Amino acid sequence: MGADTLSFQLLEQLGLAVVVLDETGTVRFCNQHGSMMFGQSKKKMMGCKIRDLLVRHTFPDRLLDELWECGRSFLDNEVEFVFPDGRHITTEVTADTAKINNETLCVLQIRQNDNLRKINQENTQKHHILASRHLIRGLAHEIKNPLGGIRGAAQLLARSLETDELKEYTQLIIEQSDRLRQLVDRLLGPNTPPKRERTNIHVVLERICSLVNLDKPDSVEIYRDYDPSLPLTVIDPNQIEQAALNIVRNGIQALTESIVTEAQVEQPPKLTIKTRFAGSKVIQQEQYKQVLKISIIDNGPGISEDLIDTIFYPLVTNKSDGNGLGLSIAQTLVDQHKGKITVESQPGRTAFNIYLPVIEQDEGKGL
Repeated sequence: MGADTLSFQLLEQLGLAVVVLDETGTVRFCNQHGSMMFGQSKKKMMGCKIRDLLVRHTFPDRLLDELWECGRSFLDNEVEFVFPDGRHITTEVTADTAKINNETLCVLQIRQNDNLRKINQENTQKHHILASRHLIRGLAHEIKNPLGGIRGAAQLLARSLETDELKEYTQLIIEQSDRLRQLVDRLLGPNTPPKRERTNIHVVLERICSLVNLDKPDSVEIYRDYDPSLPLTVIDPNQIEQAALNIVRNGIQALTESIVTEAQVEQPPKLTIKTRFAGSKVIQQEQYKQVLKISIIDNGPGISEDLIDTIFYPLVTNKSDGNGLGLSIAQTLVDQHKGKITVESQPGRTAFNIYLPVIEQDEGKGL
């Protein structure tokens, strides 16, 4: 085996993208991992300017200029790439020069570090959310006790009052106490165990579409992109419906409230409900051979950077009339099904992904 052949095979088997550029930024070589990362065939990438393969990037041009001027290599572990197909990834890029056939070329080694960042972020979020839930549950229980006393006292007081005018005040106390009790019950989350059954996830999603079509604005389009080959799985269809419905309604509200720009005129407000088979995946430190993925995608303004890390925390919201419980409840319900929810957002594309492991039988019933 020749040295050139061996070098080529090694590059093809590397677990990172290798892209070779000339001084004009034209792609002269990429390995298989590189073509997969860019979502293009190697043949199509050859001869293209690398910037033409991207919609947006944070590539350090100044460091690249220094590389060509004085051969100074560099490493940047926070380079973001946005591709024409909507993907948004964060990478670690190493750039070096290499002399090949008497020509100086730039060798880029690109490693996607989203997975490690997501794992760390998910673990941090999980601990924070659990801590906030414990705090809120404790507060909710403390509130319910005096609230019951206030309501009972108002009922007793109403019996001793002679005029309807005064009774209106006690009735107001009772109504507001009931309203607070309902809020506290929502803070405490679902209080009934899941009623699991073998379910076609698309039946659940179609019920959601029927519900939102009744009250959504005519300007918002609901688009379905289902994979009909997905297997049945054991879930509580009502709980998963509630979780996904909370996310869908949030998306529709974001599309409705967003300011119409020229780009949105060309692309009308659209929410996509997409299902796919996610293959084998680790969820909550457990490996599952089969996982379903439900994506709820909208082309609205996106979630602000200062909110996205806490979006699943109870009582966190950017809506003037919101209570910040919808996404928190959705995550609780999905957690009960051994699944997880992730979010990816930038202006023009926000995607909430619900991952549910495929369970063929109800383990609790031993079927």
